[in-house]
This record gives sequence, structure tokens and C-alpha cells, in this order.
Amino acid sequence: MKNWLWTVVILSLFTATFFNQLNLNQLPQELIRDGETVVTSDDWSYLGPATNYYKTGVWKNNIPGKIAYFSHTPGYGSLYYCCLLLNENHALLLLKTIQIILFSLSVYCLYHIGFNLLKNELIAFIITVIYGLTPFATGFLYYTLTEGITPALTIFYLYFLTKAFYHQSVKHKNIFFGLAALVFAYLFVTRPVLVVFGLLLPIVIYKSYSKPLKKIILLGAIASSLMVLWQIRNYNIADKYVGIYPIYYADNNSIYRPTLESFWDFNKSWGVEGHVYHSYSLPFWTAAIKGDTSISHIHFIIDNFPKYVVDFYGKDKLTNVFRNYQKAILVQKQYYDKGIPMPEYKIPEEQLVVNQFKALTTEFKNEFWFQYHVISPLKVFKVMAFHSNLSPYLFQVTLRGNIIMEFFRLLFFSLHVLCFLALLLNIICFKWNTDFLNSLFLPTFIYVLFLCYFQRGIEERYTLPLIPILLIALFNIILLSKAFLNQKKCL
Repeated sequence: MKNWLWTVVILSLFTATFFNQLNLNQLPQELIRDGETVVTSDDWSYLGPATNYYKTGVWKNNIPGKIAYFSHTPGYGSLYYCCLLLNENHALLLLKTIQIILFSLSVYCLYHIGFNLLKNELIAFIITVIYGLTPFATGFLYYTLTEGITPALTIFYLYFLTKAFYHQSVKHKNIFFGLAALVFAYLFVTRPVLVVFGLLLPIVIYKSYSKPLKKIILLGAIASSLMVLWQIRNYNIADKYVGIYPIYYADNNSIYRPTLESFWDFNKSWGVEGHVYHSYSLPFWTAAIKGDTSISHIHFIIDNFPKYVVDFYGKDKLTNVFRNYQKAILVQKQYYDKGIPMPEYKIPEEQLVVNQFKALTTEFKNEFWFQYHVISPLKVFKVMAFHSNLSPYLFQVTLRGNIIMEFFRLLFFSLHVLCFLALLLNIICFKWNTDFLNSLFLPTFIYVLFLCYFQRGIEERYTLPLIPILLIALFNIILLSKAFLNQKKCL
């Protein structure tokens, strides 16, 4: 199989390009940026700072306030900045080309990860073919989002960890652990929520050396170095620690105010899907910031709430909260119309709304505790796992209804669901031993648990870096089942 590996890698370069270019050709023009990439709502935060730094030497967004300097970590933007340096006129073309190349190289690494962990050449090859030659994991390679590179970065990180773990030479172990720490450092400032996979570094180091403490400290410092430097820089700007993802920073003069954060937390109580929530939260704020505080906007929100929620709180109580929310937005409007940042002190009108939403959330937890702690996270898991992962416009719109397309949609739907169920089975079968494989599934499960219980509002792209791990989890269960059946036959 190894003789065919580079053939698969090269083919993955062409198939990923083919699927994404075909999808781009099907998109309406308003959804395409400069004829090269898919337009996203996050372009301002990922591409904006890099463009400004290229032109002015200042890393910031084009929004008022200190939030402009640190709304998002700089990992992805720094890659775009490099593309601007190389060729300003074709920076987006370079960016998506790099993303395709990184994906293809990750296919090579995935084979070796699968072979080292599962000890089965055929299975490792099958995983590689599924990941590299199908559209199952390539849907965001033409997007200017972190998911264009984070799956590849995750695979590179795991590749160097497995090389370090299974290599006998201490010198080579040191080199591969160093490379793993460097890759993770960049991954951390690209998609901070993937920090959970940083747990693997000390675990694998501990299992690899007789005296691991100094290695853990040194490599841990390398792995966190870029994020530490970013936080120091932010502290110098804001005169305080702003957090890893400070989207609700005090002077943010957009929809992302503390009021929205508490409103969102309340909605997450019953496991509302993100697109449903945005369908009423965004129009509500947009209308109010323009001075339109009509009661119809409040009715629209309440009509979208589950009936048992409305019955429990009563329409009058909910209407009162949203009336206060509109008043808070009108206070913001004074600053918004002038294009200036919000004050950094707490605004009384906003604080009233925040307290009211927090009270509603507390009441929900007390009255519907099983819904909040069990049913809602399971609803999020259903949204997360029960889809085909074939998100491109080509598959969801252009070819929808085509019998061949529907067959592949069902096929990948089944594969995607089985991958997530396999992860749960691997956790049930978890054994804390010297095996790297068991260590790998632990942070993966923690990440899924975080998305389901704490974040709750998810998008399909959030789990894209997990796909290679989930494929390994699925085939590990298949191998375990086969070994169990063989054992029963022997008995």
C-alpha cells in the first residue's frame, strides 16, 4: 500500500481542487470574493487585520474601539499576510492553493498516523482514501476560515506526536516532540478552542521518557509561546487581560454586546439551533439600532420560542425583557450612529437586561433541569453528528435531488454518524495504558462534550478537525469487534 501512498496524495490534490472549483463555479457571484474564494461573514475579522498590517503596519480590524486590535487571534490572518507579501494581486489564489497543498500533505501524514495507531496497513490505506479522495473533508478549502487549515494542522501535530512516541531514538524523539510543539503553537493561535488537544503533548511526553518533567515544561512553553505573546500584546493595548476570544469586549460597538451574550445563553437552555436563533436575534438588533422598536419584533422572537417556554414565563414577562433590550440598543445607537466605540464602563440599561436574561436562564435550569443538562446537549449532538458533512453549495443545492447525489449523501451521512458513535464506543472501552490510541480519543471526546454542553451553538465546520480522528475511531471499533469475534470462535 505504501507504494500507492504518494499516488493518493497527488490525486487528493486534484480531487480537492476539482470539487471546490466546481462548487465555486456553481455559486452566485455575490457569494464569491474576487473570483477566488467563498465569501464568509468572518472575512472582516480574518482578512481585515492582515490587510491593514500590510498597508499600515498596524494589526487591527476596521471597527471602532480597542476590540479592533484583538477580536480574533492572528494565526489565520498571518497566513493571509504572507500571501499578500508574496503577491498582493493574487493573495486569495495563493491562500486557497496553500490550503489545498496543506490538505494533500496531511493525507500523507494521516496514513502514517493510522498505520502506527491501528497496526493495519489496509485499514490505514482505506482511511487515507476516504479522507483524501472524497469530498467528505474538503468542503472548506476554498473558504477564508480557519477550517481551511486547522484540519491539516491537527494532523501534522498528531503525526509528529506519533513519530515521537514510536521512535526509539531519544534524539529523534526530541526533534519530533519539538516539531509537534511548534505546530501546536501555531494551531493554538489559529483556532484557540482546539487547545484541548494540547493535553496530548504532556501525556505522550510522560509516556515516552523516564524523567519527563523538564521536557513537559520546555515543550509546553514552546506550545503556548505564540498565544502568550499575543496575550501580552493585548494586555499592553487594553491595560487588562482580555481573554482568548474577547468578542464581547466592553467597547465593541456591534451586535456583540453583553446583552446579546446573555440572550444567547438563555436561548441555549433549550438547545435552539444557531441558524434559528440568528433568524430572530439579528433582525431584532438591526431594527432597534435603526430606531425601530416596534412590538412586532418582540412578537416575532416570542413566536419562535418553544411553547412550553412561553407558557412558563408568560408573554408579559418576556415582552418586558425585550422592551428593556430595545432601550439598551437605543443607548448604543447614540454611539453607533457616530461610529465611535462604546464606553468601557457598564451601561445601566444593558446591565438590567443582562441580569434579567441571567435570571430567566437560572429559572429555566431549576424548572427544566433535565431539558437543560441532558436533552439540550443531546439535541446539539444530533445536529453535530447527524449530517453528511457535504456542505458545499454544489451538493446541497445544485445536485440536490439527483439520485446519484442522494446515494452519496446517504452514504456519507451514515459514515459521519457512525464515526461519532464510534468515538463514544471508544470512550466506553477506554483503558489508561501506554497506548497512544486511547490518549487520542480522550481530548476528542472532551472537545465534543464542550461543544454539546457548554458552547451549544455550533456550525458544521467546528468538527472538521475531528474527522480524521473519528475515522480512526470508527475503524478501531471495527478491528476491536473483529478481534472479539475471533476470540469467541477460539473459545
